[in-house]
Amino acid sequence: AVSVFQSSSIFFSSSGFCSRAAQKTAMAMVRAIRAAAFVAQAAAFGDICREGDSKEGSCMADGSGCPGEQVEFQPHTLQVDRWNPRTQQQGREGQLQSYAIVGKQDTWQMYLHGPMLRPSERTGSTGIPPVYVSGTWVNKIYRFDNFSVTDGNKTLTATQKVVGHALAPSTTWPVEEKSTGRLKGLLVAEGQPWWLNKMLLPTEIYKGGVEYLPSGQKKRCTQIFPETGMHRLFGQVVNTVDCHKGTGLCFFTVWKFYDDQKPIWSNMSEKIAPDCLYYCLADQLDDRPTCKEIGVVTNEHGEEVCHRDGRGAVHGMTIGKDDPSDPTKFDIFLVFTGGATFTGGDSSMQKVKVQVQSSGPGATDRKMQVIKSEPFAEDLFRTLPPKGMDAGGDHAWVDETGKWIWISTFRKAAAGVHMVSYEQGGELVYSVSGIDNYLPNQYAYSAGIHGVGTAGKPGSYLAVATSACHDFKACAPIPWTFPVPKSMWAAGIFYILDLSSLQKPEELASSDADAAVLV
Repeated sequence: AVSVFQSSSIFFSSSGFCSRAAQKTAMAMVRAIRAAAFVAQAAAFGDICREGDSKEGSCMADGSGCPGEQVEFQPHTLQVDRWNPRTQQQGREGQLQSYAIVGKQDTWQMYLHGPMLRPSERTGSTGIPPVYVSGTWVNKIYRFDNFSVTDGNKTLTATQKVVGHALAPSTTWPVEEKSTGRLKGLLVAEGQPWWLNKMLLPTEIYKGGVEYLPSGQKKRCTQIFPETGMHRLFGQVVNTVDCHKGTGLCFFTVWKFYDDQKPIWSNMSEKIAPDCLYYCLADQLDDRPTCKEIGVVTNEHGEEVCHRDGRGAVHGMTIGKDDPSDPTKFDIFLVFTGGATFTGGDSSMQKVKVQVQSSGPGATDRKMQVIKSEPFAEDLFRTLPPKGMDAGGDHAWVDETGKWIWISTFRKAAAGVHMVSYEQGGELVYSVSGIDNYLPNQYAYSAGIHGVGTAGKPGSYLAVATSACHDFKACAPIPWTFPVPKSMWAAGIFYILDLSSLQKPEELASSDADAAVLV
């Protein structure tokens, strides 16, 4: 969800800034950090992107080369509500089994983001595939594999590995060998709005971008975005990376946690460091990629898909289905978010049809254009939250059937994950809650989802990363270090949800019809 220092450290409450003095202090800190960053970048100061260190087992990005550490996921029951389109209200549908592992001082602590499952690597049809997840605060990328068999309310075991380091990683995308599907590396979205990879003695001072982390200890990372000008010098805060293999088109969401939060966000922010959706026409996506062309996405009206007051900017996005009659066309889903608090703010979604064209067969020139944009999932974003509150759009994932989309939301009014229809404008079906209260006196909010399978099918799972704080009214990242007392620490939680226990959505209509006949 929201990048490092997501709710602006000590400066925000649920109603905005605490004081004018706090505003001045915050802005002074920003100016000091930027000054330090300019000096550091001029001196070519650091790039921490690399695979696992020897003290961590020397794991490669593909998970090989190290034994890892056996860890346990504890069972945790979540609640499932079902949306009634007639009454525009939710009703309790049942429960869903999940498994949770909690951040520790020597792992990701309070900040975890962007899971990515590897279904092609699982050995059976119903096991949990290997999954990657990003430790944003600690600048590490983790891989979990060798999961035990899920068995209801019993503990789940897995092997945990540190397979990479990057500057405040948020999401990853797998670069695979075309012929075998073998993982060759990861595209990593990096986003550090406070410029420093750690507060004391930083080894990298930069805002982030998109890097390619290759699998192989002697191979170096390469940055593919941003490429030129001041953005290359200082970086850009990237939250999501996703690519369409068929056309070689990638998308990068540049988004900062304070987007649309006055007075930190201002007209100057839009001019100097705008939050926008970028596209990258890659030369290849089966080995070390580079962008042949980079630009800001414009919609069908010629307007740049960037921050807008009252809407925010694109925080998360995901690739949808190809057009069945034209492989150059496909859908993408955009999650817009603005505001830095956990109650009010702005969030919404759009379903967008895009096309990548060339001048003719065999031609290397390509052009990306948006054909159509339309509102999406308005039950979730407009109807479900109480008046004056907001759902908090986070990330999205399209299931294997292409009929359903899971969406994560981080604000208190709709905290959890939700399943909507791909068609019919994204009608709300299920809402799953309970990920926010696993630990007492803590608020764990969604920070990325990814899955395999579909609701009601054995071997179907949804991975949910969360970040955490103690009070959603003044949510802040509290470092796990002296002099902060342990009583103020909060732990990010990584969940695996077993979707097989859900009723198949296709069966809901028939059960509703039966109920209507009985009435």
